[in-house]
Amino acid sequence: MSKNASYRHLETWIGRNLDIAAEIPAQGRLRSSFDRLQSWQQARLDATYSDLASQQRFTKACRFFLGELYGGGDWQARDKQLARVLPLMRRILSKSLLYALGEAMRLQVMSLELDLDMARILIDTGTMDQPAYAAAYRKQARWKDRKEQISLVRSLGEQLDDIVSKPGLHRLVRVMRRPARLGGVGLLQDFLERGLDAFANLGEAEDFLGVICGRELQALEAMRKNDDWPYRPWIGTGPDMSAGQATIGQEQGR
Repeated sequence: MSKNASYRHLETWIGRNLDIAAEIPAQGRLRSSFDRLQSWQQARLDATYSDLASQQRFTKACRFFLGELYGGGDWQARDKQLARVLPLMRRILSKSLLYALGEAMRLQVMSLELDLDMARILIDTGTMDQPAYAAAYRKQARWKDRKEQISLVRSLGEQLDDIVSKPGLHRLVRVMRRPARLGGVGLLQDFLERGLDAFANLGEAEDFLGVICGRELQALEAMRKNDDWPYRPWIGTGPDMSAGQATIGQEQGR
């Protein structure tokens, strides 16, 4: 893919992210359902991959994929910054990094669209737990989209793993840190650095990606086959959010 095509790919998915932001209400029952779903989902991810996150080589990758790309925090402000400095990034960044950023935005769009759809289904649900979540998955019945979402996690991880192996590229992003802060795009800079840092010391990326994608596909198939406890192999009947535990996203100050 050419650099121009990579740029257009990124531009398209930034625009879609901003469109999604406009679709999410600021308040009301749907917003409450959306926020509750995302909080429960983040707790579920934290619990499902606590074994990975506890290993130093995997911690940053867990925070980036399981926290950053599921929305929350300042993702809307970050994406507005990204849209504002697109022409500059086109000049500075390589086509591979531009494309990977576009894929990160595409993954976020998929996650947010699916979550917003799920929030509508769950709007009248009293208790948020695995059975309620699994029932909403079955009612949503977007199995192909869910498999594509998991596949995109793998391909994006493989792209980032390849990018950090290229000499000088990671260093270039770090050199941009001060100009980014002065230019008011610090959130975007942090996002870039976290994504690359996640894979800089990961070693074999397949050790991480294989576990994430394998468990998500296993749980997806369990829900499709009417299992109400799809995450039981890793978290039993959790997550238990009553204790107010910090999530991966909260730990990094999102």
